[in-house]
Amino acid sequence: MNTIKLIALSAVFATTALVAGCAQSQPEEESQPQTASEDLQFIPGSVDHVGIVESTTMMLVSGASDFATVLDAYNQDDPFALKTANYQAAFAKNLRKFDARDGKVEWTPDQITTFSTRMASGNYQVIDTSKPCDWNGGHTYLEIERAQLTGKEHTTCGGRMPNDDAMDATLNFLIRGPGANITGEGALRDGVEQATEKSSNTFPYLADLNE
Repeated sequence: MNTIKLIALSAVFATTALVAGCAQSQPEEESQPQTASEDLQFIPGSVDHVGIVESTTMMLVSGASDFATVLDAYNQDDPFALKTANYQAAFAKNLRKFDARDGKVEWTPDQITTFSTRMASGNYQVIDTSKPCDWNGGHTYLEIERAQLTGKEHTTCGGRMPNDDAMDATLNFLIRGPGANITGEGALRDGVEQATEKSSNTFPYLADLNE
């Protein structure tokens, strides 16, 4: 095994030397021009929105044509100043599709209009710092949005806790309606309950390394 490694290493050195020799023998005028650092540009703008989980890939897009017609434009818009009329119909259409997945109607027309208009006009999470954030209890994600849609008082700080199962919350929200959550009878699961290691409850809230 060591002999094989030495042979392979020798071949690498020989190839490197050959390439270097060839490069030195090339006339200077034939060398490729280098790109100056000042020629490189950083173009500001949104790449993808990260307010509400799956806001674009699940809630906005339902087919290949949507990528060109609404997805790129939505991501490029200011998430706090979206052009509502350009996206509201797509959000409403997809909400109705998700609502029909389980054969039941759990979204009312008013709720669909309210949430699709909200997502079409601003992609952000609502957080209430006056309410408790139970680190170990979790399940704060979409709690305020669900409460607003169902006419109830929210009880948590909302937002997304690092260990919250946001994907399960999203699936239940879209398919089972704003009155459903990720616990209880009939709750939907994606089969992934948590990350390999949970985040710590102290800043900077990082998880231990995987071993």
